[in-house]
Amino acid sequence: MWIGTPLILLLALTPQAIISVKRRDLETVFQWKQLVYGFPTEQDRQEALNSGNFVPNSGAPIGVAPHHQSQKGTRVFTTIPKFQTGIPYTLATVSDTNEPNGPVLNPYPNYGWHNAHGRDCDKITSVFRVALTECDQMVVIDTGVIGMTQYCPPQLLIFDLNTDTLVHRYRFETNVYTPNASLLITPVVVVHDPPPKGRCQRLHVYIADVTYHGLVIYDSEQNTAWRAENKFMYPDPNYGTHTIAGESFTLMDGMFALATDQRQLYFHPLASNSEYAVPLNVLNNRTNWANNVESMQDQFRLLGQRSSECAAETMDSHNNLYCVTFNPIKLTMWNPNRPFNVKKELQVPADPRLIEFVSDMKVFKNDAGKEELWMISIRYQKIASGTLSGSEVNFRVVRRLLDDIQHVSHQDLSQRLIFT
Repeated sequence: MWIGTPLILLLALTPQAIISVKRRDLETVFQWKQLVYGFPTEQDRQEALNSGNFVPNSGAPIGVAPHHQSQKGTRVFTTIPKFQTGIPYTLATVSDTNEPNGPVLNPYPNYGWHNAHGRDCDKITSVFRVALTECDQMVVIDTGVIGMTQYCPPQLLIFDLNTDTLVHRYRFETNVYTPNASLLITPVVVVHDPPPKGRCQRLHVYIADVTYHGLVIYDSEQNTAWRAENKFMYPDPNYGTHTIAGESFTLMDGMFALATDQRQLYFHPLASNSEYAVPLNVLNNRTNWANNVESMQDQFRLLGQRSSECAAETMDSHNNLYCVTFNPIKLTMWNPNRPFNVKKELQVPADPRLIEFVSDMKVFKNDAGKEELWMISIRYQKIASGTLSGSEVNFRVVRRLLDDIQHVSHQDLSQRLIFT
């Protein structure tokens, strides 16, 4: 399904040399006009309808995470945060069953984990994004929030994807979040003892607090968490109004996107065109933050500015950082070996209609061992304005193989792309 046309990259240092790269378009894996929720039984569906816990066509998918396992095959997970009531579950797999509005979702790990709607804090309340590890584990950050109400403390859950069972739970204490103010939305995980030699028991999880402008760090060995704050985590009011596909909306979100190359944590607020970094060893040392969450200010670096704001970001195994800018809509790639500025922002060919607001992206190694970029795109500009139409495709999961671009020497590339 990969569609190719010639793409020529000109080299800056040796303009006579030409690298010919086969152009790949984005492949749409799933798409929805409105979300389609599956239930274990018709009785479960009717009870959810009668109680108001299920409003048909409600919700928007925010997170995406593909996973391959030899016995279960490839599964794609998505998250539906509970911005309002009427969303029956917040973490789901995408099924092979299709209806007119799109593929049917099924609750993960099962419906019983989701039907409390804030009344039982041992279950899952609301999730924005998840992180998958090389250990066949899913790290879930449950905000505990529905709408604007904090029903439960936020919690970290780890599921074994081989057995689909919970293997660890950690409830965050109020020294790392503020009830009814914090919102923990984006986790990134570093595994210090990965397979095949490691036992996957030493993890650090970094979690963005988007509304209270901070970062929460969880250490699995100590089974504890702490908080770091910095001025770079705050929104920039000059970038609080966003324009996507000709429609504008205001969203003053702070700390939003996270990525790592195992040495640095890269991050940016949503309301910003800047990218920042901080060393992981600084974040991982709990004593640095024991007395002051705003310590170590000199360790945070401004890398530079991109051409426009963007939402989610991710990094591949070659340390290429990917992001989709808002205005204009373009998929960009940057390597930390280069200066971070608009001139060094390499654009990857992509149909802007498929990536209007990319709320999550992941790099996934397929069963052939090649890395793919997976993105979930929502038409947030229409959600914000109340103009979302149920007769149009509004949500998409798209992917692209990366092997054609991640091996190219970025230091030698001019920033001109010629398409023929």
